[in-house]
Amino acid sequence: MSADQSIEKAKVLMKRAIDLDRDGRHEDAADVYMDGAQALLTASGLMAEGDARREAIRAKAQDCLDRAEKLKPRRSLKVIEAKQRRIVAGSTGHGYDRIFGDYLNDRLTKIEVFDAYISAHHQIINFLRFCELVVLRAPSCKTISLTTGAAEKSQGAEGLAGIRESLAKYKVKLEVNYSATIHDREIRFDNGWIVKIGRGLDYFQRLDRYSIGFHEQNLRPCHETTIDVLRLDLNG
Repeated sequence: MSADQSIEKAKVLMKRAIDLDRDGRHEDAADVYMDGAQALLTASGLMAEGDARREAIRAKAQDCLDRAEKLKPRRSLKVIEAKQRRIVAGSTGHGYDRIFGDYLNDRLTKIEVFDAYISAHHQIINFLRFCELVVLRAPSCKTISLTTGAAEKSQGAEGLAGIRESLAKYKVKLEVNYSATIHDREIRFDNGWIVKIGRGLDYFQRLDRYSIGFHEQNLRPCHETTIDVLRLDLNG
């Protein structure tokens, strides 16, 4: 994605955020303002060092973050880093360890997962693999919070209950919430990182169960998707 494409994406998101804001849907507006800010910061990062637009774009991004914080206070929303990773259709080497590994450490105590579709068997397994990585890489993490679509409640409840029971053996609490209006597909780490994936955790292509890559994610072909990453200044 080019800088100009990111700017156009930001314009669409900001218009949507303003409309939601005007309609009184403040929590939804805050999330879309965040998305718009992220698109602007991504554009800024793609521009040449001397591009005269960079300063104005970063200022506009901060305006979006400031408005989001007023609508939905959560933490300081000052962004100190933004980056993007593009996964090409059919490519390999994008296992969860390589996508999330840099953000899992001993300072992490809570993770919030927002994914509208965690219900089908393979989606439950994806979430289980993510939880396994957390247990291995983030020894101080005590809570994983999952918010998924309300329509998924009955279908995925048994699998999530099994994961909850298993995580408890490692002294990790799984909280599951259901929302009829969720649109986010992002993961928030309380050490300051936010990872947004266009397809959520379900970006792997399906394989026959006896194919190489069926179990090892880094050998498994992926669907095309974009991963945007923000790092917030928690001391700001």
